[in-house]
Amino acid sequence: MTITPLKLDNLPPSFPKDEAISLELVEGIPIFGASQKVQNRIEDLLRKQKDTVLNEEEEQELNNYEDLDDYLSLVNRTIRNFYLQ
Repeated sequence: MTITPLKLDNLPPSFPKDEAISLELVEGIPIFGASQKVQNRIEDLLRKQKDTVLNEEEEQELNNYEDLDDYLSLVNRTIRNFYLQ
């Protein structure tokens, strides 16, 4: 099985360099996710998006978080598939 790596072009400018990623064990398999701090920022942006239009910087930040979520999902699927072989 060949795994094609997903390349992120950049991280959101407000992305915290420390405490950005959480790691937990689910049935003995490590699962990566956004930290509570990052989740709170995403929720703030989504709440604001419901009430008003995000500015260009905020829209890009939200898009970057979506890309990061896709990347972490790929990493988690790859790890899970490796463990389940």
